[in-house]
Amino acid sequence: MLIRSLLPTRYVAPAIAAALASAACAPYPQRIREQPVLENGAKLPAPSASGPGAVATPAAGSPEAQSRRLADQLVTEGTDLLAANDLDGALNRFDRATVLRPEDKELQFRVARLLDLQMRPKEALMRYQRFLNGLEIEKIQAQGEASAKMAEAIAMAQQRIVVLEKQTGKP
Repeated sequence: MLIRSLLPTRYVAPAIAAALASAACAPYPQRIREQPVLENGAKLPAPSASGPGAVATPAAGSPEAQSRRLADQLVTEGTDLLAANDLDGALNRFDRATVLRPEDKELQFRVARLLDLQMRPKEALMRYQRFLNGLEIEKIQAQGEASAKMAEAIAMAQQRIVVLEKQTGKP
């Protein structure tokens, strides 16, 4: 039951799972800017950009797009390994994906949960704290933006009061 809560709600088609399984041996790039290459020398296959969950991404050849594709592939592989009850393999893939997408809060939570399931409390504690700190930063930013908009609205209201009082002749 605990493992099921880690799985995403979307379904991975068997053909996609087979394609990802063939690319599972891709070595981890030493630098994010390097283009990932399979052991046989072929370039990493790009995921399909169409479908219901398609999101606009940077230009196809850009380093950002390449690291995004690699991170997406690592997350998919991690999900598949988790479904196969390979916690070590899933943790490996999710942890590598966090290097490419450190801002992804869901990924931080998945890593923390896996560490917790593997009885690694110190590492799990650190990841849970990183997850919550990331949420706090987002909350603080959202509050700051809301406060700035409110301050702008207050200033505009005060200006309008002055203008309207002059028009109506009230002091």
